[in-house]
Amino acid sequence: MLKKINRINRKRDFEEVKRRGKMYNSPFFGVLVLKVDFKVREIGIVVSKKISKKAVERNKIKRLLSEAIRRNLGEVKEGYRMVFLSKKEILGKSLGEIEEEVRRVIGKNEKNNFKMVSFL
Repeated sequence: MLKKINRINRKRDFEEVKRRGKMYNSPFFGVLVLKVDFKVREIGIVVSKKISKKAVERNKIKRLLSEAIRRNLGEVKEGYRMVFLSKKEILGKSLGEIEEEVRRVIGKNEKNNFKMVSFL
């Protein structure tokens, strides 16, 4: 689980990232990224009922995604808010597969000028 200081909890913070953030896509999730003025990394995770009607499955996805992000949080510089929007393709994936995709997105290819390690 992410530390409390690294989580986005307020609805208005989610909405601000949604409104002003830049979107990046992956096969398992989309990531909205917003640069902020304070020195902290804040992460939010959204798993819609469109992904699964079962709360058990949605919560499992949140736990797996949260753990994968926690393990790779050091790669992201401070001063950014990120919201991970899960996609249906994430259902049934293992922690290793999800973590690999998180690592790939955080170190995204240079062709798209989105290498979060250097960008963030």
